[in-house]
Amino acid sequence: MREKKYFETMDRNGFKTPCYLFDETECISRVQEIRQQLSAWGGKVCYAIKANPFLIPSLLHVVDKFEVCSPGELEICRRYGVPGSKILFSGVVKTRENIEKALAYPVEVITLESLTHWRLLKECLGEHVEGMDVSRTIKVMPRLSSGAQFGMEERELLQVIEEQQSMENICVEGIHYFTGTQKKGNKYEKEIETAAELIRKLKEEYGLESLILEYGPGFAVPYFQGDDFSAPFGLVQQMKEYIVERKFPFRIDIELGRYIAASCGKYFTSIVDIKSAGERNYCLVDGGIHHVNYYGSNMAMRTPSIVHEKRNEDSGQTPGDVHQKEYMICGALCTFADILVRGLALTEPAIGDVLIFENIGAYSVTEGNYLFLSRDLPEIYLKKQDGSIEKLRAGSPSYPINSCD
Repeated sequence: MREKKYFETMDRNGFKTPCYLFDETECISRVQEIRQQLSAWGGKVCYAIKANPFLIPSLLHVVDKFEVCSPGELEICRRYGVPGSKILFSGVVKTRENIEKALAYPVEVITLESLTHWRLLKECLGEHVEGMDVSRTIKVMPRLSSGAQFGMEERELLQVIEEQQSMENICVEGIHYFTGTQKKGNKYEKEIETAAELIRKLKEEYGLESLILEYGPGFAVPYFQGDDFSAPFGLVQQMKEYIVERKFPFRIDIELGRYIAASCGKYFTSIVDIKSAGERNYCLVDGGIHHVNYYGSNMAMRTPSIVHEKRNEDSGQTPGDVHQKEYMICGALCTFADILVRGLALTEPAIGDVLIFENIGAYSVTEGNYLFLSRDLPEIYLKKQDGSIEKLRAGSPSYPINSCD
């Protein structure tokens, strides 16, 4: 029987399932490798904190900057002591109040998703926001649209540039460009060329020098059985070769979330019931789809990498006695939709065993439908570089949010 390393960790640290465990060493090592690749052209790494805000303290001195997309995320950065010099304040919907708080923080760069953002920023600067250093030049990055609801069309972006030319307290730091996630192959080439053409125009027609391309390549990460796990940095290495060969006359910074965070996380959920109905076998667990979210997993039709950790040794069995069956893994929610895996081969599962879902460090911890059925929020742990385990969040009830005060 395989060594019960996870149970040892769980028992020693008082884990209560369902819970997440993030590995600080894995996360930091991954960023360091990415930075090594980007050093070939002088690019910087930006971590999109929406992928997993609990990793901010671990990455504070490892990444160059953080993309922050909401007022709540900005407050998380304040709580963790992230300096404003490392914050790119982004987000598709910004109110005047949001912009005022970002200016007072003060964040390093503010992205502009629309002409409305541009108007609100000018209003704030014209009235000198309380707490803002009025002598400071505000850096902005207009976002170029890829045809979706994000960013501006080129004509609108050029309008911002034209108006900015006469303003002394605002400077254009660069262009923000992101078109989607879980992209494979060399799609980044066409996207970078599109942005490069715009940057060339801004230099020739408006005299803007030393602009930065803040680019989100949306690199795919492997999640499911059948995916290729053999080249964990293949896409960034491939992009490095392209950028170095092209010798672009501007800096390209890479914005990543999933590609940094996914591999450092595991989700633990205990088997609490086992039964059969007709010809199908079921394992019911104390977690569910409100905690597990793999991008591209349509109605649990694809199976992620899962470790079955048995709680007790099987006594009196010989290898010939052991056999596998296929089980549907269902969660604790009272809905037919709560299916984590439609078919998982397990050997003699028992109540009390734990299923560990791997590569879940990105998004699941924040994207889950946590309020449905008022189940408790799962605990969150961090395995630090020295091997110690730190509890980042205790399991807390969600029912107060779903009921009157």
